[in-house]
Amino acid sequence: MNDALCVRSTTLRQAAGGKPRFPAELRAALVAAVRVIRIADLLDLLARHEADAANFDSRIEENLRDAGPDLAMHRHCRVSPRAKFNHDLVIEAPAGVACIEIEKGNMARFEFDILKMQASAGERRRGKRPPRVWGCFIVPMDNVVAAHITGNSRESSYAYLVRLSRLLVGIRSMPLDDILLVGYGVSGPVEVLWRRRSPKRRAPHASEVIAQEKGLLGDAVVKEKLPQYPLTFVTTFRRRLLAQVPTLREKLNPNLRYLGYGLRGRADAMYVYFQRGGLVIDIRLAADRAAEVRSLGFQVRPRDNYQGRAGWLTGLRVPYNTDKIGLLIELAREALGGM
Repeated sequence: MNDALCVRSTTLRQAAGGKPRFPAELRAALVAAVRVIRIADLLDLLARHEADAANFDSRIEENLRDAGPDLAMHRHCRVSPRAKFNHDLVIEAPAGVACIEIEKGNMARFEFDILKMQASAGERRRGKRPPRVWGCFIVPMDNVVAAHITGNSRESSYAYLVRLSRLLVGIRSMPLDDILLVGYGVSGPVEVLWRRRSPKRRAPHASEVIAQEKGLLGDAVVKEKLPQYPLTFVTTFRRRLLAQVPTLREKLNPNLRYLGYGLRGRADAMYVYFQRGGLVIDIRLAADRAAEVRSLGFQVRPRDNYQGRAGWLTGLRVPYNTDKIGLLIELAREALGGM
């Protein structure tokens, strides 16, 4: 599996069909700072708290310093002395100032971040020799943003910002010269099929869940329904688990992007969710065993979902290139056999 992140970039003006005004050298440095992050490290970086000194934002800053030590950078830089709002990172380059927002999840307030960038540009241009000011977003491009933010249920952060750019470019008095959009992901941007009128979001019908009551679904079915995710590890895991548990059954929910496992005729005991950078597993083991599972070398971040409230061990995070497949098989066997 290719271990390098997929990275794509454009600017507000470029996305709207114009010429970019973001400095090319700084753009190349920002793109490179994201691209050199390994997929194997991504899940752990994204799982770390904002205050953690070794989180995703810090790694990008370190990579920028390695590439351009002459750049002046400031973390959590105040937008204005009159309001307690910060940028994630501000770069002071010879050509001007870049205000950077780094987003990881599906609930980002992009319009608010753009407002902060514009306010920062206004503050910095009060002098006699105002600098050029740019904005920059570093966002996922293989996630799905919450529908109440984008107005649909199929759009990534990167795709939404590209669409938003076509609206913003019409604002003639905008103080920013341009906004760079850097998208990162495991398998490239998710293509969005646009419709004139999108259907309302709804819960999946039972018919949309593909189930195999004896054994596993065909590999081709899983690949067709989850084409944007690496499946090498998952395929090996599924086959080895079936060899250990002959009465295993499997189901696939392509809308919610998970595989579910149980024994024939019995309730589910494990759900394997596909996310950027790795898998998230909810498993029918006691939630208080989280420390034990962490001692095996896994990340565990309990989730407040139905399984979590039912006392399951939730939020077990597994990179796509993990070498702990044997340990996962043992945990899965225990959950299945202890039902």
